[in-house]
Amino acid sequence: MHHKKAVEIKDLRYAYPDGTIALRGIDLTIEEGESVGIVGPNGAGKSTLLLHLNGILTGHGEVRIFDLPVEKKNLREIRRRVGLVFQDPDDQLFSPTVFDDVAFGPINMGLSQEEVEVAVSRALDDVGIAGMEKRSAYHLSYGQKKRASIATVLSMNPDLLVLDEPSSNLDPRARNEFSELLQGMRITKILVTHDLPFVFENCDRVVIMSGGKIAADGEAFSILSDEKLLSEHGLELPYGFYPVPRDTAPKPHDRELGN
Repeated sequence: MHHKKAVEIKDLRYAYPDGTIALRGIDLTIEEGESVGIVGPNGAGKSTLLLHLNGILTGHGEVRIFDLPVEKKNLREIRRRVGLVFQDPDDQLFSPTVFDDVAFGPINMGLSQEEVEVAVSRALDDVGIAGMEKRSAYHLSYGQKKRASIATVLSMNPDLLVLDEPSSNLDPRARNEFSELLQGMRITKILVTHDLPFVFENCDRVVIMSGGKIAADGEAFSILSDEKLLSEHGLELPYGFYPVPRDTAPKPHDRELGN
């Protein structure tokens, strides 16, 4: 089956106005349906790269999303197709109610009142917080806020979900629930994070960025089981976490036993 290319980046370079060079020639192709973890030390350029995917930043080089060049005339369509979920849900939730936050995109897309309501309830259902339309985000738990922030982009029916540090500040239980939620979503996903076990649970492919370049790109198990490669780029697996090849992965309840 031939997949479309969700993301095509060729020789992308970017320097901030103060002269700091953040990206030094990035080449990256992501097929539709892949889930890709982008990992690397602070200052590697991960967040800068992510902001190019929907045209918040534009550097030199080529960025195409589902064959559309990321340029002014396509931004409206690209921002519908690319759901960018920031690290802090409070950057995404600012309306009086959850309904208003999740309805914001669909209303901007010009959907009718009825279509907006369908889009909102479907998005909340997809992230497991159905029925919270009338709540204020202020009264949600952090895990619920995280889900609501994803719903604000899902309501626009995106083709690509880009999550910046998705597991940060989640307690272990919320983190596991969130991981299951992501695994159940049949959509192209890019996760930008320091959390290597979270990447291993959620991504088929891992890209290591370092110093504004791609240092490694491969299947999740082979990258995350290469301790030498990880340590060269300031990454380490938490103590006691050993990735196992996908097909032999024990069921979650088997894993509790040997602790």
